[in-house]
Amino acid sequence: MDKQKTISSEVSFSGIGLHTGEKSNITLKPIKENSGIIFKRVDLEEPIYIEAILENVISTNRGTTIGKNNVEIFTIEHLLSAVYALEVDNLLIEIDNIEPPILDGSSTIFYNEILSCGLCEQAANREYCKISEPIVYYDENSDIVLKILPSEKFSITFESDFSFKGVGKQKFTLNSISDYSKEVASSRTFCSLDEISYLKKDNLIKGGSLDNAVIFLCEKNTKADVNKIQEYIGKKLVYDESNITLNNTKLRYKDEPVRHKILDLIGDLSLLGKPILGHVYSYKSGHRSNIKFGKLIKEMNSDFKFNKKEIKQVIPHREPFLLVDEIIGGIRGSSVIAKKNVVHTDYFFKGHFPGNPIMPGVLILESMAQASCFLSFDNVKNSNEKMMLLSIVNSSKFLKKVIPGNKLILRVKLNKIRLGTASMEGVAFVDNKIVAKASFMATIVDKKNE
Repeated sequence: MDKQKTISSEVSFSGIGLHTGEKSNITLKPIKENSGIIFKRVDLEEPIYIEAILENVISTNRGTTIGKNNVEIFTIEHLLSAVYALEVDNLLIEIDNIEPPILDGSSTIFYNEILSCGLCEQAANREYCKISEPIVYYDENSDIVLKILPSEKFSITFESDFSFKGVGKQKFTLNSISDYSKEVASSRTFCSLDEISYLKKDNLIKGGSLDNAVIFLCEKNTKADVNKIQEYIGKKLVYDESNITLNNTKLRYKDEPVRHKILDLIGDLSLLGKPILGHVYSYKSGHRSNIKFGKLIKEMNSDFKFNKKEIKQVIPHREPFLLVDEIIGGIRGSSVIAKKNVVHTDYFFKGHFPGNPIMPGVLILESMAQASCFLSFDNVKNSNEKMMLLSIVNSSKFLKKVIPGNKLILRVKLNKIRLGTASMEGVAFVDNKIVAKASFMATIVDKKNE
């Protein structure tokens, strides 16, 4: 078994934050085993500790921000990417402001300085997030796709498509985390010339400059476009229509943008809190989808699982109206993922379009409601004596047919519980495509008096 690691000695960094423009100093310190990665805001009257975990992500607007008790830390992904690549499991990161320094826009300075201070093996074994079956995330509002496949090591393939001059479609595979320093670490953050004004209006990139970012030109850009952003950059700008970058910034890799997307993705997935064994594939993902995908991996890779026999011990439904076959994942008290194998022998197909059988939409909704009973865990006292009874359907939408042979996956998330009523959202999938959605409420009742 691999052992957990921390750093051998302290190491510090100083500089301005990319988005806030605030100067900060950070010091990385060794910490005991099984602690994880923890940020500590030392500039406050009482220091605040914020764990670098998915549950603490509060924003993904052009970067990943974590927070707790109204205290935030912006743009953590570059530092966390380097920490993950160095296989550091436990680390205390003291910071005296709201954003780590952007340095040169990549993670190479973080990586090299941490490596130079040395790594220290600890007594505890590393606990891996080992992928045993494919997990797929698809964003229905875009063509973003993320998936992870079983593998004995961690690797990433990323495909991007940018409308920048001389860039377009790019694809790169990081075959091993040991190649990170050579293949990924030096790739810098970037944007297009057209995005500068938008980002400034959105109160972002206050610390951005040509010293820490690559600004790409688009085919339609002219000298007038460059002149418009002169005041933002604070540096003499030179326009040459033959260049693909502003001021002809030289690329460190010919495909630097897609490599930086891998750098970001590693930083975001590090928030799982465990090193991953699996091959990640991404098509055009960004921070928002990376974090959603990380949460899906955590749900699907959890030990929150129940077979049919165990399900019957939790909810009172019985055949032919027990619609859920298996609980395949979830986070206790927060979310549940269930599976229903839709088969020809299901009783409702005898009368519901028997010549062309389709699962009734109301039964998909009922399947979500049955799955929701498992959300009472950790939320309801004496949960083994209680159950969720569907009481209000706020909205529902049935988007695609569900037919015999389909595997129906139901994901139900708890929004809140108040005064004995739970508010939830459910989504049903077949082949990773959404077939139904619903927002509903359930009343918590005694099983014996349901």
